[in-house]
Amino acid sequence: MLRFFIATLFFCWFSFVNAQPPDIHQMEEARELFNEGIRQGLYDDFDSAFDYFSQAIEKNPIYAEAYLYRGLSRIELKEYTEAIRDLTIAIELDPAFSDQAHYFRGVARYKKNEYLEALDDLSVAIRINPDFVAYYQRGKVYMNLENYQRAVHDFDIALRLNPEFYEAWLYRGLAFYYLGDHNSAKRDIGYGRQYLAEHPVVKHYDEIVSVSDKSQTVFKKQQKSSGREIDIAGYFNKSENDSSVSEKQQNETDDNETDHSDTEVNVSQQYERTEINPETEATDPVTDPEQLDTGFYNHYLQDASPSGFGVQVASYSGSTNLTGLSLAYHEKYEVPVFIHVSKNNGRTLYRLILGTFSEREKAEAFRDELRNGDFPDSFLAIFANM
Repeated sequence: MLRFFIATLFFCWFSFVNAQPPDIHQMEEARELFNEGIRQGLYDDFDSAFDYFSQAIEKNPIYAEAYLYRGLSRIELKEYTEAIRDLTIAIELDPAFSDQAHYFRGVARYKKNEYLEALDDLSVAIRINPDFVAYYQRGKVYMNLENYQRAVHDFDIALRLNPEFYEAWLYRGLAFYYLGDHNSAKRDIGYGRQYLAEHPVVKHYDEIVSVSDKSQTVFKKQQKSSGREIDIAGYFNKSENDSSVSEKQQNETDDNETDHSDTEVNVSQQYERTEINPETEATDPVTDPEQLDTGFYNHYLQDASPSGFGVQVASYSGSTNLTGLSLAYHEKYEVPVFIHVSKNNGRTLYRLILGTFSEREKAEAFRDELRNGDFPDSFLAIFANM
């Protein structure tokens, strides 16, 4: 039986890799069907969108983007198992869609209550493209795993990257409540309530604060949003605006792909959180990171001349969210954060380095602390050698 199963798998794989590739005419037809699917998605007609994406795949069976968007349609249609299958195929066909496909596959697994698997997918998405919605979704996963400290840290990063993401204020407030920090909970939920008064988290909070014995309250894991937290129609609009991109351009690798290190925050229980003030916090970068010349810059993108030792935690080939992350790490760890820009053969690399230590032993101790958290690949950086 096992031998038959292996032989069947080999036959399917051999048939797939030796399938006749689509000709130019079929690729053009597939693109037209794909664009029509996008237009249907813009109007929230995900049944029709699904049909068009399926037809596009029939014309071009290696059309990774069609698998990606059919997976998104299936999420809206609550066909989560099928969505996971389509998103997995998209990942296998074209790494250029890896961050998007991992993110949405994490969302689909979250919807299926597969929290550990969702955690893996969202963490991969964050490593490739540290976007605020990915941190927010992973924070919600941690909430369902009852790891409220880690949830707070992810909501912190999401709010650093987008302070007007009000759902993150609400969920961070709820996480604070279950950590026993009721003052912070009231502050965050109170701020979010101004914009999302009918959100279920607000209603849930109003219920739990009325319970006399707060320690006996249990988090309701099946809460539903009053609106779509994942704006898939908006995501479709992103593709519609880019519908003229050629097949070759679609298969280029993502500019935000990371090189070596993780980009998540340290979630050590010893970390002392710094408050984010929604009224006064300045998050706009001083200048565009893309315009930086080679050298060192602080978290405000100002020229810097660090000396001694630091700890490198991440490196990127794109500058998306670079300023927000550096500011967030600066507040979290209460150490200077430096961005090192290097250019080689037309390629720009951005390195994030935390701290400046005159003694190697202190830098190594800080590195070990980060490695024991969520930066297992962090390593010592000697500023004079960079």
